[in-house]
Amino acid sequence: MQIKTIVVPTDFSEYADHAFTWARGLATDHKAKIVLVHAVHPTTYYAFPEAVYVTDFAKLEEEIVADAQKRLVDFMAKQAPASVTVETRVVVGEAVWEICQVATQEHADLIVMGSHGRTGLSHVLLGSVAERVVRHAPCPVMVVRLPQPAK
Repeated sequence: MQIKTIVVPTDFSEYADHAFTWARGLATDHKAKIVLVHAVHPTTYYAFPEAVYVTDFAKLEEEIVADAQKRLVDFMAKQAPASVTVETRVVVGEAVWEICQVATQEHADLIVMGSHGRTGLSHVLLGSVAERVVRHAPCPVMVVRLPQPAK
């Protein structure tokens, strides 16, 4: 199997950082590029209580996207080795669909993403992003867990 493009979603969590470490190793071994993706949930007035008055949702969304782009640049400065090509994307939309769309557009050979230990009712009702990406992705998905402490 030849791996040329690896999509790595990030929510800037410890789980996503660990997944990037795995992807970086795979990209080095296979001389592949990484596409690091952060999905910003669309901003709508439904996200705010009636008591809050926000006049310009487009401007708010632009600020959120700009902040995410800055965080990706900061992340790249700390984590990305010079030997691996890494492209960054900030997309607006529901994470699952945006991750799958980027993987399709990039003709990704693999998605490497962190698991997130959501439990309880929210997991039963919504499922995790990782589970939903596994079900809908156009390519194989590697879900990375954090290392367990030694007993």
